[in-house]
Amino acid sequence: MVAFVGVLVLLTGCRVDAEVAITVDAEGGGEVAVTVELDAEAARQLGDPAAVGADDLRAAGWSVGDPESLDGDGLRFHAVRSFATPDQLAAVLDEVGGTDGVFREVQLTIEDRFGETEYRFGARVVLSGSPEQFSDDELAAQLDGLPLGRTPEELFLGGALDPAAVTLRVVVDLPGGLPDTDGRFADGAASWDFPVTGGEPTDERIASGSVVESSLAVLVAVGVLLLIAAAVVAVVAFRRR
Repeated sequence: MVAFVGVLVLLTGCRVDAEVAITVDAEGGGEVAVTVELDAEAARQLGDPAAVGADDLRAAGWSVGDPESLDGDGLRFHAVRSFATPDQLAAVLDEVGGTDGVFREVQLTIEDRFGETEYRFGARVVLSGSPEQFSDDELAAQLDGLPLGRTPEELFLGGALDPAAVTLRVVVDLPGGLPDTDGRFADGAASWDFPVTGGEPTDERIASGSVVESSLAVLVAVGVLLLIAAAVVAVVAFRRR
């Protein structure tokens, strides 16, 4: 997945928007969806969409859709991988951003209490400020030993120091309603935006949490109220005798 993103962000001199969306279900499993959108110039530079190596992603367990055309001759790439338990999420994010790469100290916890379940997500997002971060040894070997196939001077001339050239959005959708988050809230999820280019490094903690009330606890509470009401009625009837 690192090489997949690396191939796309090397398209300097244009606009590339990447989104990593984490959706958590009630049991603590869920999926990580990676979406990368290229503007028309980036799509032109890419040429054959097969260059992103979707077959390798599928072999690694990712579900990869066909590239989608966007208005204005852009392209959208989308890949999804599921995880079964909270502990597996960090490993999936390592595949996206590399081990000790973009996503560090990832934690997803679930705490069951009487009447409610609390979900908590936290991580550090670490970006170098250069698209070279999204390369690896295998990709560099295919590109004449250069991380993105271009010298630092070529990256500079191509717009690698433009903070708006490549952006990363992280979205976390936890069970429940309005989350408690240090990010923005939109469409029931928390989200954060970070520049991948521009030369300024990023090291920021992100966090989101939610609480889901148990329907069983609500039924128990209603039952208790009904018992109290029945007791009151019984006492009043007894006193009237």
